[in-house]
Amino acid sequence: MKKAAVLILLLSGFSMTFGDVPVRKENLIYALLAFNGRDYSPAFATEEADTIYLIAGVDNFLGVRKAMVYYWPLTDEWRTDTAVLNVPFEGTLELIGPRGKTQAFSPVRYTYFNVRGEYELNWKVAQGAEADIAWKRWTDIMDAYNAAVRRYQTMSLQYQTEVDTLTARIQRIRNAGGNPELLVDRMSSLVKPEAPSAPNDFIVPPAPVQEAFILNLPAGDYNLRFRAPEGRILEGSEKKLVVHEKRRAQGIGYEIIPGDKWTRPLESTTPSSVLYVNGSSDLFLQPFYQDEYNDLRIAKTVRNDAKGNPNLMKWVRIQQIPRAKIELASPDFPTVRILEEPFVVEQTSSSTLGYRIVPYAPQGAHKGRQPDLMAFHVPLRPEIQRIRFMTLDNNGTPLAESGRQIRVVSTSGISSALLLLALAPIVVMAIVLARRARRYTP
Repeated sequence: MKKAAVLILLLSGFSMTFGDVPVRKENLIYALLAFNGRDYSPAFATEEADTIYLIAGVDNFLGVRKAMVYYWPLTDEWRTDTAVLNVPFEGTLELIGPRGKTQAFSPVRYTYFNVRGEYELNWKVAQGAEADIAWKRWTDIMDAYNAAVRRYQTMSLQYQTEVDTLTARIQRIRNAGGNPELLVDRMSSLVKPEAPSAPNDFIVPPAPVQEAFILNLPAGDYNLRFRAPEGRILEGSEKKLVVHEKRRAQGIGYEIIPGDKWTRPLESTTPSSVLYVNGSSDLFLQPFYQDEYNDLRIAKTVRNDAKGNPNLMKWVRIQQIPRAKIELASPDFPTVRILEEPFVVEQTSSSTLGYRIVPYAPQGAHKGRQPDLMAFHVPLRPEIQRIRFMTLDNNGTPLAESGRQIRVVSTSGISSALLLLALAPIVVMAIVLARRARRYTP
């Protein structure tokens, strides 16, 4: 009986485990590539979703297809399994505007990419023949780079073979008591091949050319539907479309990177925020523009089944402020202006395996390497307990709401207090045990 009970429990556990496998189902989805204020987010809306959210005034890409979808409880989100089913529909996308006017959209061949510029926000969209040209340019760049890599590998092999051969001959001559001077001179004249630099024309290279409906709309509430070639409206394709816009633009935020905590940066998005630090490490600041969106709408733009608060607003980081300056002020010390500089992150060789941020040396230790960040270095000194700073534009004009405050907090007193609090239970226990020992001593 016991063995039977154990077997039943094992089988029930087995069935529960396999019962947790997500159930996939066929679904008509809108495949979305939506601009999120900074870059593009791939997303999708299922048949059951009643509304799609897009940002106004920018290109957004939509496709209609049949795919397998399933709910993933670990992350509380819907996902697609396009490896099993991914069939695009042919037809026309119809958009009904706020005044009842209907527009019909046909699919357009396109690609999108981010060109290397002064900072990161340089998205471009190419359509039709221009998309083919952009894609060919990228493939030509990669073909040339791959050819250069193959040449480099061949030349490196030839170089290493000759070095090994000359080294062996020189060693044999020296062992025989001869003078290999000519061979040494020949080895010294060899030039080691240099590896080709990887292409840096694009931050994000062009995507393969594909087809989609491109919507670039003013803010407002619309209705979407998809009409098949035979004229019928596909079931599950009718959606509301909310095209929203930012409430405020070009607010100023900061990413704050402690010199000894490269992997744990902080963000300051409001002028009222105060940064408390212990002063043990310098700070590196990256001021950026930020736009303010409705929390629910921007969340659902990035992921259609996301949750958000329709009554709250959210700052979205856009890009670093170009050619800015930062002004530092503190009591009893003169005001100074600092400039943006390139830096490299290096791993320390100590047992803690931490990081340190060092100035970028393109002609020295960092030759052939790109800087890891462009930032403003704010050195902290023990005698300065409070620092105010603000960002200035290229003309030296202070940017609105860019002021922040840093306060250096001494941790010595706090550490002592925490130590006393930690020891307090031990002291109390010792007193209690001592009293009990006295009470039961014969």
